[in-house]
Amino acid sequence: MPRDLSPITRPPADAVPPDVRDAVAVVVGIDRYGDEPRWDLAGPVADAARFAEWFRSVGVPEITVLASPVPSGLPDGVEVLPADRATVREVLVRRPATQTRSTLFVVWGGHGFVDVHRRRRLYYADTTPADPLDLDLDALLARFASDRVPRLDRQYWIVDACQVHGPHGPSPRVTGHETFEAGDAVPGRAQDVLFAAGFGQPALDLVAARTGVFSREVLRVLTADGVSALPDLPARLRAVFSDLRAQGRTSQTPTYLWHRTATGNEGHLLRPAGTAPAPAAEPRLTAAALLPAVEALESVPEFQSPTAREEILRLLRGRVYTAIPRQQTARLEAVSVIRTCMRFPGGLEELVEAVRFFASGDPSMDRFEAATRRLGAPP
Repeated sequence: MPRDLSPITRPPADAVPPDVRDAVAVVVGIDRYGDEPRWDLAGPVADAARFAEWFRSVGVPEITVLASPVPSGLPDGVEVLPADRATVREVLVRRPATQTRSTLFVVWGGHGFVDVHRRRRLYYADTTPADPLDLDLDALLARFASDRVPRLDRQYWIVDACQVHGPHGPSPRVTGHETFEAGDAVPGRAQDVLFAAGFGQPALDLVAARTGVFSREVLRVLTADGVSALPDLPARLRAVFSDLRAQGRTSQTPTYLWHRTATGNEGHLLRPAGTAPAPAAEPRLTAAALLPAVEALESVPEFQSPTAREEILRLLRGRVYTAIPRQQTARLEAVSVIRTCMRFPGGLEELVEAVRFFASGDPSMDRFEAATRRLGAPP
């Protein structure tokens, strides 16, 4: 019998918030992947603990945290499990078939990518080059939109993971994909899915603050306004990131996807065009004068990561960004970035603010700011 693919009516933006007393939350945070330190992250596990605290604070009775490594200090009554493939399958494939609650929250933080078919993939904690397997998120969402999940008719999915075209970069290289069976569409089921980034973009992991940029902003909204923010959360986050873009503080583009059974609607925030004054002649600086700022910038944890370093630089105005000669190492890139920014009126100040966005509160940020003052361009 063919599946029913008729449109589902989405609840209005001002719908009544879900009854969190009849909800289940599954929170995944993966900092560590097998025995590969190159794949390590700093924010997902700490963010998972923060989300668990928030779910407990608003009265969600059933909370499961899947993490690698397993965090300590979680609220009483929270189930804590590893984030390996077998456990993820148990929690997100088998358990929902017998779940009787009405609302589902899923939060996932970790490595991800988009394959050549534009399908979103997430890595299990035990993914390794010797056992290459990733989770097909689109297939999992389709399963949760179908009668393979009898209840959980109101769903919120928050995914803080890269959507880079891959797999490539510091995350695992895998070729095996795990998909999930979907049944017939369930009329009236609402499935709101929020992604940290648009297709082709990384999701930023802040090393010093131990958080993802997207998770940080989601939690700010939820902490400020509680459950009442949930029905309008996509619009609220778009406003937040639009404001950050207008201030030139981020280039990360969250994606909102609302699934209607096997298809979905998707929207992106667009980066406004920027302009910069024409560059001036490069200031004459001795190596000794430049060294403190270079060393301070190189010591910023986010600047040491090529992916995060790229996102820092993308916060600069277009002509400043494109004028920077790119280098292979953090030290050489720091020299190149500082010298280029000093050629543009306000360029060094922009660099300070860009770095501050990612490393606010880290001692390296204070050193870098002080060093730029000594260069004669106080921020």
